[in-house]
Amino acid sequence: MNAEQSSSSSVVEDSSEKSAALDQLTRVRIFLGIQGFFLVVSVFTGGFNFKLWSMLDTALMIQSIGITALVVVLEEVKHRRLAFRVAIVLYLLAVFDMGINVCISGVVGWRQ
Repeated sequence: MNAEQSSSSSVVEDSSEKSAALDQLTRVRIFLGIQGFFLVVSVFTGGFNFKLWSMLDTALMIQSIGITALVVVLEEVKHRRLAFRVAIVLYLLAVFDMGINVCISGVVGWRQ
């Protein structure tokens, strides 16, 4: 009975690990999709203008996407979580900067 219990518990652990990995991969894909959407939106908020401030949101978003892509290839859970958290912080900074750009472009307008 002990051998049967240990084999059944390892099967449960394997399926739980696979489920957790699929759940994490799904979260990464959704986050990458959201980042891609905001990267496209950054064009309309002045992201590809040739001014440092207006290009900051695009640069932050590209860095966030690159760091999020690391989550898939890193082996240690601790490093994956750290990369994901850093990517989230960069993403939030980029969205915040986009909001500032919209306010500035609405009040002053972009001058090239």
